[in-house]
Amino acid sequence: MYNELIMDYAKLQKYKGKLEDALAQEGKNLSCGDEITLYVKIEENKIVDAKFEGIGCAISQASANLMIENIIGKNLDDVKMILENVLLMVKGEKYESDKLGLITKMEDIKNYPMRIKCFLLSWKTLELILKNIESS
Repeated sequence: MYNELIMDYAKLQKYKGKLEDALAQEGKNLSCGDEITLYVKIEENKIVDAKFEGIGCAISQASANLMIENIIGKNLDDVKMILENVLLMVKGEKYESDKLGLITKMEDIKNYPMRIKCFLLSWKTLELILKNIESS
């Protein structure tokens, strides 16, 4: 499970930190203690920057970094499509792998039910931000 991709992305510092003047959302995985605060800056319906702060296992940290790397520069409709495909992937359902890039390398997470919540922490936090945008 702990392949090179996970270990490399878990250590990545590029997307860690606080982002001023951004939407912020906290997320917690109560089953293992992982915590994240996701910061997303949106301009003209496009994610122009994102960062995160938090603590957690290698899978949650790697997933957050992979997610941010894949959403910066994308419009909100594309981000929603990526999110939908990630959710399908972890359920073991058919998804559009060409939309996910390196994220597909973590497809095996579906075989580790206790780790799925770790992987999805940042994604579910992003989903809350998107829902808050839609309801405002």
